[in-house]
Amino acid sequence: MVCQECNGLGKVIDQDGRADICTGCYGLGYVRGIYRPGPLSSSKLKLKHALIGTMGGLGIFYAVFLYTLIRYSLGPMITLAVLLAGHLVAITFLVLYIMYRAMHDN
Repeated sequence: MVCQECNGLGKVIDQDGRADICTGCYGLGYVRGIYRPGPLSSSKLKLKHALIGTMGGLGIFYAVFLYTLIRYSLGPMITLAVLLAGHLVAITFLVLYIMYRAMHDN
């Protein structure tokens, strides 16, 4: 399998602009078995945590929503309004977080 880090060249360009031996294939240009990507950058890691937090928040929202729906038997219009509001809040917080990180990570 062709090394994904160096595209089969065996060399990568470092931060100083010099060619170094690829750490994925050790200069061979190919790897055996499954390709294992390197660690995520800090911005991608922060985005991953934001997505996990959003999914966790939605999970808690669904649990509370289902409990309330079963306990108090809400009408269909109220049920729809609460579901839409919960999802809008989750999406809004995620977008605001991404915008905040984009402005402060420069």
